[in-house]
Amino acid sequence: MHRIPRMHTGHQTRTSGFTLIELLVVISIIALLSALLMGGIGAARLAVANAQAKTEISSLSTGLAQFHSEFGMYPPSSITLYEASSDWGADIRSKSLIRKLWPDFNFGIDRDINGDGNTTDVFNLDGRECLVFFIGGMMKGGGAIGFSKNPSNPFSTAGNNRIGPFHEFVVNRFVDTDGDGAQEYLDTYSGQVTPILYASSYDGRGYRNSEFFSNPAVSTDLLANGIYRQTGSTDIGPRIPHPLRIENLPETL
Repeated sequence: MHRIPRMHTGHQTRTSGFTLIELLVVISIIALLSALLMGGIGAARLAVANAQAKTEISSLSTGLAQFHSEFGMYPPSSITLYEASSDWGADIRSKSLIRKLWPDFNFGIDRDINGDGNTTDVFNLDGRECLVFFIGGMMKGGGAIGFSKNPSNPFSTAGNNRIGPFHEFVVNRFVDTDGDGAQEYLDTYSGQVTPILYASSYDGRGYRNSEFFSNPAVSTDLLANGIYRQTGSTDIGPRIPHPLRIENLPETL
């Protein structure tokens, strides 16, 4: 029997598997899909973070409205508080603001406002600190406990007959960036280092430029990132370094 000879062609039989070019194409497609997926996850996380920040700012706005309902005015965004009765002296503006809030306030007694055991401290509160102090009230055990209903001594931390706090502050987000002992408050963003800055319009009379531009740190924050206004705006701007903005610079009072 004669065997039929095999026919040989000029083409070699192709082996199974991917060529280098095919592997590169597959890797590129996987990388692109991964980038799209991670981008989607990042956008979703940012949307959640924005929603959380908006919710808290809305809560702070409600707290400000409740404060106004209780005291007949929004909190100031600049004031000096004195522990020693003799230090109130000629500070007419700060005394006037305190009298508007607490008409029966007793300026003739010494107070230990920060609970450090002495009555000699002076606190120059800016907008960041005023937001925490007036909405949260006095501090005790690391948390805000509101103000005493004693009309002559609202800064007392004794007793349970109290007004406020008007917002549920998260203790681990309290900071003191200027080291003066007065608390400031970070928003909900992870890794945030810039406290929320509150600005009062003094019931429509106007914002006070001196409350921002006399403090370089606050001035920089205002110009670069904006502030939270008494009007209750909840617009969310750039993620870093501060999420809250205003459209215009404060007006002159």
